[in-house]
Amino acid sequence: MSASLDYIFDNFRKKEAMIAYVKANPNLFPTLLAASLNNDYTHAWRCTLLLGHIITKNDKRVLRVADDYINNLLALNHDGHQRQVLIILDKITLGEEQEGRLFDKCMTLWEDVNKIPSTRTRAFWMLVKIAKPYPEIRQEIKHFTTEYYLKTLSPGIRIIIEREIVKL
Repeated sequence: MSASLDYIFDNFRKKEAMIAYVKANPNLFPTLLAASLNNDYTHAWRCTLLLGHIITKNDKRVLRVADDYINNLLALNHDGHQRQVLIILDKITLGEEQEGRLFDKCMTLWEDVNKIPSTRTRAFWMLVKIAKPYPEIRQEIKHFTTEYYLKTLSPGIRIIIEREIVKL
């Protein structure tokens, strides 16, 4: 991968310093974007984290790779990478077909109780966001919030999700 990105990860320890460096060097954006999609790059999840902090809502530079993020979501090696991709996808408006594919992938992430809770929780919030306009889908989500799916979450997150289920 790019020597520029390796420079960032080798020389900056704090996220804020990395973000500032990338913002000061906008020419790095295409490399950062490509690296965030590269499952073989050791720092791919960190690239995705940085992107999530520097992009704007419906950032055109990310819109063009939304399908790549959706299509590759489940193939990513790192739970944190999946979570960061969901953070990016949450910042863009998706088409109905894209939402449908993302919904299916998020349901798979949510159902995997062995995933880290932060990734599962982020997937749950995407499910809720996508389902809001569709009453029949909201009911489907309720079926996947039994004790089996909630037991691996912290008590605080569990309470928040249980409250959201009531709203659905």
